[in-house]
Amino acid sequence: MHPATPDDVRRALAAVRVWPVRLDPTGDAAGGLRPLAEITDGGLARRVCTRMGRGDPAAVPLRVGQSAVVMGLASRLWSLTVVPAARSRVLVDPAAIRWRDEDGAVELGVEGARGWLDPAPADVWTVVRGVLAPVVGALPLAPRLLWGNVAASLHAVPRVHGLPAAEPLVADLLARAPLAGELEVRTDGRARRRTCCLFWEVPGGGLCGDCVLDRVPAG
Repeated sequence: MHPATPDDVRRALAAVRVWPVRLDPTGDAAGGLRPLAEITDGGLARRVCTRMGRGDPAAVPLRVGQSAVVMGLASRLWSLTVVPAARSRVLVDPAAIRWRDEDGAVELGVEGARGWLDPAPADVWTVVRGVLAPVVGALPLAPRLLWGNVAASLHAVPRVHGLPAAEPLVADLLARAPLAGELEVRTDGRARRRTCCLFWEVPGGGLCGDCVLDRVPAG
């Protein structure tokens, strides 16, 4: 890798259309953006439960909100890592990443357009794992469940972002521990998880399309 210019980073992130990134927020526009290290502090999981429970935090178990924190962060993180790396050969410096939420809906931003050009898959993984591992470690859920969330959302990147060019990078990352083995990828490209994200515990939630379960557990 070699350093990217601020314009390289801004152009790469401006091209992201799914989970777009707030670029260089300052003053009032920063809207309370905070360092990623604080994402497990301050009650985000409970706010997620309130959002899922349509205003009633008691309707959704806290562990579901904790699982959703990782799923939501990972899904948005791909817009700062995998997508610009695959499309524009740009990788954002993770120290520049910030976050905020509005009633449990997470948004990511970048303060200072810093990063690198021509990252290898190992470089992308170093950033991804460096961001997500502290979050997984801070939550009182099974790490396999949470890394399963990461793997499931990563597998969806080429489809969700309409970016077939990301498929080789996604496959490389999914082959790395602790993501390796968390998905069964079928010949048609669809995947089935080895763990459950707990979404079925949301009233009326049902099962996700890639769930390890065949039916909603009774009781």
